[in-house]
Amino acid sequence: MASLAACGETFVDETAPTTLPDDVVETTTTTEPVDPDRPIDETLDDLAAEMRALPEQIVQDDGQAATIARIEALWRVAEPQIRAVDPDDLFNFTQAIELARSGVDRRRPADASKGSKIMDDVVDAYLDR
Repeated sequence: MASLAACGETFVDETAPTTLPDDVVETTTTTEPVDPDRPIDETLDDLAAEMRALPEQIVQDDGQAATIARIEALWRVAEPQIRAVDPDDLFNFTQAIELARSGVDRRRPADASKGSKIMDDVVDAYLDR
């Protein structure tokens, strides 16, 4: 069996500009804080809705940073409430959140879509109790 290896030289161009060109706009993502006392059903419904929007945003490469920030903010509120009621449910919620993160970080809409489906299922099961 033949083995192929690639070697390359890496260099840093010290003359390259370090500022953004005039036609590039730098943006930052901020989210409104989520009320930690809001009802869990509202928080979970909003979380599932944000997750459903995420795969298409990744495909379009538009809005996914703001959406994952909102997902993270909602999760920071929901996680302690779920932990207090039934910590055994955390695994499935966490799995869905990790898939959303992976979808954004690796630009994999399929991960985000799978995470959304899991989130829909676990939210329905959690709220149907």
